[in-house]
Amino acid sequence: MNNISLLREKFVLRDINDEFMGITALGNRLVIPIQGSSIPLIIRGHSMHATLRFGSELLNQMSYVSHIENVETFFKWNELWSKVTDPFEKDNTPETWIAAYHMGKPVFSDAFHHHFFDVIEQCEFKSSKEKQGDKQPIIMAQNAFKKMGKDVLIEQESHVGFILDDNDTELRFAVILRIPGQKATFITRMYEDKKVEKSPHHFIAMRLAADYIEGINMAVRIGFMKDEKNNSRAVKILAKRLASLNLSIQQIERQYDIKYRPERPNFKEIQKITSEI
Repeated sequence: MNNISLLREKFVLRDINDEFMGITALGNRLVIPIQGSSIPLIIRGHSMHATLRFGSELLNQMSYVSHIENVETFFKWNELWSKVTDPFEKDNTPETWIAAYHMGKPVFSDAFHHHFFDVIEQCEFKSSKEKQGDKQPIIMAQNAFKKMGKDVLIEQESHVGFILDDNDTELRFAVILRIPGQKATFITRMYEDKKVEKSPHHFIAMRLAADYIEGINMAVRIGFMKDEKNNSRAVKILAKRLASLNLSIQQIERQYDIKYRPERPNFKEIQKITSEI
């Protein structure tokens, strides 16, 4: 399988005729290969962990087949997305959204996402298909808006947030996060467990990464609530979620031989450091 990567993206659309007018579109972009096809599935989402978790569920479904005739009808999109978001995500992060694209066209979406993402995915696919250096996706998107009577300048900022690769004996993934006052970048290696003849799957690695990313975010949020009372409802909800994520991580760690570099993320330490800022 090819490498799987997630980009954290920020687009700013500025009105050429008014330098003070700008619209920002934020999101994450995950590229997932499809069996029997050279054209990948693109997932865009509000948060890194939900985007990765949804991608993990899609990969899990694809692991049972060797070829997919129709991407749009193959997946039970709503069922898989509900599995990712219920019950915690939608109750506590109502702005969560997701969108899936294939061949530049949307095949699934839930909740509001910026219309710009639909435009840029069309341009991304067309650019890759034509392989013309003078027709980069951003330029193509600007031209598309111009045809609609809107003169815009598009600025893009992208950072790798997650990357996964493999070889014959291990899966290796890296998570790159920015959190206040500390580094949250780590590399994880998952090895085959010869005792139980169990090899780690890509979707398991993505699920583990999603748990860590969300867990780190939960720890940071709890840390920032240093002035809250310990029995506050918000702290209790986040602490309960963090405990659930920790349990999920431990279950995966019991199944596979996993090594971390430089070290295993420590949620309590992250919470402590954040509370001292």
